[in-house]
Amino acid sequence: GASPGGPGPHTHTTGISMRMTALHLLLLCPGALSLPTRYPPKPPAGVKGLYWDRTSLKQRIHYEVAEPPKGPSDSAPILLLNGFGVGSFTWHRNMAALAASTGSSVYAMDYVGQGASWPVDCDDGNAESEQGLRYAIDDWKAQAAEFIDAIVLRGASPDACVHLVGNSAGGLLAALLAAEPGSRVASLCLLNATPVWGSNLPGWDGRLPGPAVPRAIGRYLYDRMRDRANIAEMLEQVYAAPEQAEPLVEQIRAVTDASEGGHAAFASILWSPPATLPGGAGGFEALLQLCGCDALLLYGADDPWCSPPFGRAAARALTRRACAGERRTELVLLSPAGHCPHHEAPEAANAILSRWVKGQPPLASADAATEAFGRVSASRAQSEGELEPQTPWEGLLTGMLS
Repeated sequence: GASPGGPGPHTHTTGISMRMTALHLLLLCPGALSLPTRYPPKPPAGVKGLYWDRTSLKQRIHYEVAEPPKGPSDSAPILLLNGFGVGSFTWHRNMAALAASTGSSVYAMDYVGQGASWPVDCDDGNAESEQGLRYAIDDWKAQAAEFIDAIVLRGASPDACVHLVGNSAGGLLAALLAAEPGSRVASLCLLNATPVWGSNLPGWDGRLPGPAVPRAIGRYLYDRMRDRANIAEMLEQVYAAPEQAEPLVEQIRAVTDASEGGHAAFASILWSPPATLPGGAGGFEALLQLCGCDALLLYGADDPWCSPPFGRAAARALTRRACAGERRTELVLLSPAGHCPHHEAPEAANAILSRWVKGQPPLASADAATEAFGRVSASRAQSEGELEPQTPWEGLLTGMLS
């Protein structure tokens, strides 16, 4: 069950680009894995922090919820899935605004092994509650699916659904959930989704406790990623307007200052396998073709990693779905904005997401190709030609990594 917020205790498998996974681990959200006393940060007005006791697995999961100011409505709830190594706090600029504009309850959670979600009494891989645990994307998918049933749609009718919004690795998680047969997903929104995850390094499957060498490597790397200057430098690489990322430096550092499980979790993540794809899908683009719901691709155009070519490739895959004639597919690029457009350009992201979940066109006019949100401009693909590779190497690159 859920408990009020406050300090708490702490197959057909696709090939993977180990290099891209390492880049995400090292560059996108370095080291935010363990639980200090001042984490989680105080939520903003309209957002409430809670804990969900995942009793069967001896885990305590931190999550946050924003309820619509006018009270419960018939609108489907929204679940926000963040990227690797951060937590629900990366959605603080979005949650209350989305709840107010859509009438939906808006949820976000920390994945187990990150933020404030940990096994009970965790001890860096040595506790009884950690034995056999693996911090892999399949395990986070199982957590998210259980969270939807136990918390987000608790007490709802069997046909109730949820809108999924996923950034970075959370985008891959959202697609994995939406592709499952009989999924309770009303719509899918991907924000600079990571098409691959999991290095599958040899010598260990990532289940705790780990062998001495992987644990030593994980400890070494983890301890060198927590320097504030390093965090700031890495964030600067993936934000078009680095000043928008400044609060994250201390927030990310805050979740590494006390390590009760972070070293073991980081090692497990490095060695864990890629996702098991439903339906025998052979990669991310094939996975997207299994998603039977409306899909919006909202990408920061200035992301150096999950860049617009990946957004266009995802859009092409979605237009090839068997249900493409019955389901909406939209591609919208925000600029200037990088890897986390919801955090860097919240005004634009909130407006577009609000329209999306209400079944409206993503831009103010159904015929509009662009829309300005202060310093940020949104551009919407309006033809099949705009989804095609823009350079000779684009199709080759996206094909290799999906």
